[in-house]
Amino acid sequence: MELPESGVKRTGAMLAAGRAAAGLEIADIARETRVPLRHLRALEADEHDSLPALPYAVGFVKSYARTVGLDPEALAIQFRAETTKAAHVPTPMSLEPLDERRLPSKGLVFASVGVVVLIIAGLSAWGSGAFDPAPVTEVAAVAQDASTDTGAVESTDPLVPAAPTAAAPGFAATPGAVVPAVGPVVLTAREDVWVQITDPATRSNIKVGILKTGESYSVPAATPGLQLRTGKAGALDVTVGGRAIPPLGGPVETIRDVSLAPADLAARAAATTAGTPAAAAGPRPIAEIPRPVLSSLPTPEPSSAPTANGTVPGV
Repeated sequence: MELPESGVKRTGAMLAAGRAAAGLEIADIARETRVPLRHLRALEADEHDSLPALPYAVGFVKSYARTVGLDPEALAIQFRAETTKAAHVPTPMSLEPLDERRLPSKGLVFASVGVVVLIIAGLSAWGSGAFDPAPVTEVAAVAQDASTDTGAVESTDPLVPAAPTAAAPGFAATPGAVVPAVGPVVLTAREDVWVQITDPATRSNIKVGILKTGESYSVPAATPGLQLRTGKAGALDVTVGGRAIPPLGGPVETIRDVSLAPADLAARAAATTAGTPAAAAGPRPIAEIPRPVLSSLPTPEPSSAPTANGTVPGV
């Protein structure tokens, strides 16, 4: 087909003539260029409305011309002059401002941030035990002895021996008890608590999971050097050779790499007991006194005469 005003052949006719001169079928062009056969036929018939967008159509023309030995750039320029297809113009993005009425106010934003900060601070303080009730020390120094019920009184006088204190949860209540350095180690959960017992020598887990309330676990004595990790140290009661030791930490305290060897636990218990104020004579928390405080009674003076129960004060 020729252009009526100049007598120049159209792009489709030039491509078809080039293909015939090369001795190729249109299917051969489709196989070489990987252009769909229907588009190649539309190019030869100058049916531009059947072609895809202009950039793709120009690319088809160049591939076709290159395959049959024609000048691809010259044919691309002629195709653009012949076709009525326009280049794609992207639609501009709308940048309309947001409606301020749909945005939260500054006061609401600041209040929300403040609430989140307070919640985080409260959880951190609770986890560190800041809200645990502090022990109230005894100001009046006299209390009736609950263990013997002999009428003897307790005072802050250093010459008068203090009555045995109540045992902390999970600790041996026997006066003067010494935790053995040998014997089986047993963990008992006072509430559901996650534990991990590992063997550092082999880097393997001996036990990982949750101990249910009241459930006990005997640490294997055949594997020395085992270590404990838990997020609620105070929820575990630990015994060594049948003797309870002080808690390994606070109610929600996380501990890790704590040795479960009997000797190490006994040393830990001895150090904890030595640092506990209740282990020595002196003021004790009121909550630990089993009898009402007889604060009105005078503090007995040291004397060499025996008391009613046959003991000599300060001896």
